[in-house]
Amino acid sequence: MRVLPLPRARGPVRWAAVVLGVVALSTALPDALAAGFDAQSLVLPTDPSALPAVQVLDLHYGDVLFEFYRDDPFDALIKLNAYRAQGHLTAHAEDAELLLGGLYLSLGQHLEAGRIFQQVLDQPRVPQSVRDRARFYLAKVWYQRGYHERAESIFAAMGSSLPPEMDAERRALLAQALLHQGKLEPAIALLSSWSAPSQWRGYAQFNLGVALVRAQRLEEGVTQLEAVGTLPTAGQETAALRDKANLALGYALLQTGQPARAQLALERVRLEGPLSTKALLGEGWALAALGQHEQALVPWLELQGRSLLDAAVQESYLAVPMAYAKLGADAQAVEQYEAALHAFAAERVRLDESIAALRKGQLMHTIVDHEGRDLEGWLWQIRKLPEVPESRYLVHLLASHEFQEALKNYRALLVMERNLAAWQTSLGAFDDLVAQRQRRFAEWLPAALAKLDGIQVDGLRQRQTVMRAALTRAEAERDGAALATASEHAVWEKLERMEATFTARPDDHDLLEARDKYRLLQGVMAWRLSSTMKARAAGISRDLNKTRGALEDTNSAWAHVAEAREQMPARLVDYRRRLDALQPRVAAARQQLLAMKAQQEQFLATLAVAELQLEQGRLATYEVQARFALAAIYDRATPRKQP
Repeated sequence: MRVLPLPRARGPVRWAAVVLGVVALSTALPDALAAGFDAQSLVLPTDPSALPAVQVLDLHYGDVLFEFYRDDPFDALIKLNAYRAQGHLTAHAEDAELLLGGLYLSLGQHLEAGRIFQQVLDQPRVPQSVRDRARFYLAKVWYQRGYHERAESIFAAMGSSLPPEMDAERRALLAQALLHQGKLEPAIALLSSWSAPSQWRGYAQFNLGVALVRAQRLEEGVTQLEAVGTLPTAGQETAALRDKANLALGYALLQTGQPARAQLALERVRLEGPLSTKALLGEGWALAALGQHEQALVPWLELQGRSLLDAAVQESYLAVPMAYAKLGADAQAVEQYEAALHAFAAERVRLDESIAALRKGQLMHTIVDHEGRDLEGWLWQIRKLPEVPESRYLVHLLASHEFQEALKNYRALLVMERNLAAWQTSLGAFDDLVAQRQRRFAEWLPAALAKLDGIQVDGLRQRQTVMRAALTRAEAERDGAALATASEHAVWEKLERMEATFTARPDDHDLLEARDKYRLLQGVMAWRLSSTMKARAAGISRDLNKTRGALEDTNSAWAHVAEAREQMPARLVDYRRRLDALQPRVAAARQQLLAMKAQQEQFLATLAVAELQLEQGRLATYEVQARFALAAIYDRATPRKQP
């Protein structure tokens, strides 16, 4: 049966608003009349553009949201828990709690999700909007787990502060919880007084009609169901809702002895829709109730061309020969009964084979191997059935809410076991990495110490202080010669020696020309030192600053080396200790998961076998009925001896 999309409340937790399932309709009376139309059995494709914008104030929270929106709830959950423990989500504490609950819910951890939502409710000074959302999601947790009374009490106690779409979903779920508990009058009162938004109106009318029919208020219920069953078709969703309403209406009228009205309703069900087999069967019974057995053969013969897995098709195998018998065509009736017995027997053999295969525990392995390794996301569904005998019945099994939930739990166990297997591999890699770092540290430390030991930082710092003082003094005294380069100092020393020679021989006329050249060179040198003094001082000051920075870096390197020398061995030992502690924990958790996976696989097989055994029982009942009917025909055809 196709799963229909339905509007749902937007919020920070997408998965908290999603539960998969379908409403199965029985051949006698649709389950819709027993429980109403469950809005939570429908799935709306995710529309990220419809979600409210969130201003991310913590980088770590943005990292969590990134994993969340890429449909990776497991990694998002791990990061969220880690960042919360490290205190990195202070700006998003309330939203992080709600997101945490939603992530647990998305992985099927209903108890933990419920605990978190309740914890949010118990916190003081929580904004009312956050409190209402938490209460809403908490009620949905209880509803999903089947605790309808708890869900009802929470939904009913909530005020009107929710956004309109979320409040509409709350009312729909409240009405559904009431219907599940058989509280028809409160559900009727709620649905009658609720002005549902346009996208919810049809579903509210359907549930109201179901509640009225179950409350023995047939005509009022018929009015509501007819309103839904005659809605203008605006798409696949509306068409599916119309089919459900007309089917429920038809069977309700059949049960109350109104076959003519029932026929009109059942004829409105689409011939190729998912509910067409039940509608065809019901239409045939309506015509038979009107005495039109020949006309009843038309829908029933149409059913016989469809899959025998459908209960309506199976019932048609008895309805067709019954109609022939009513028309006096005993030969055709016998032929049809014998064909039915042959079909039922062949189907029971296939069921025996499928049950044997299921008991061998191959069902889940077959599904997983066929689907590949892409099992992430709570909305994961089987895209294509594997080609094995039991696959013929998987579609019907997956229509069961219990089987779907169990299958999701199995999928979650597979994902977690896969992650633990990857972590085991990663822990081995980390172990090698720690060993490598220990070797590198043992090799690096002596070389680093030897290199730093050759640098006398204190002596270099003292020399820099002396040079800074000399520069300051030269600038204060405008002593350009103090800033001369080595070559300039050499030239200046030569000039001083020449001056000493000239002083020693003041009357030597042979030195007059040399004395003039000396004065010229001395003036040029003095002018050069004086004119370039500012530039020289700035350059020297810049070099001293660089030297001071280099000394500070060297001193910092010394501190890092000292810290590493003191702390790194202990840190590496701590890493090793943590790895040694994690490895058995991960291994034990993986073994536990493997055991749980085996148990869940056995549980799924048990569900599947039980479903197929019910199918066997139904076929056995039909076989008995066919044999009795066949015997009755033979009995009528056998001439009786006169006494």
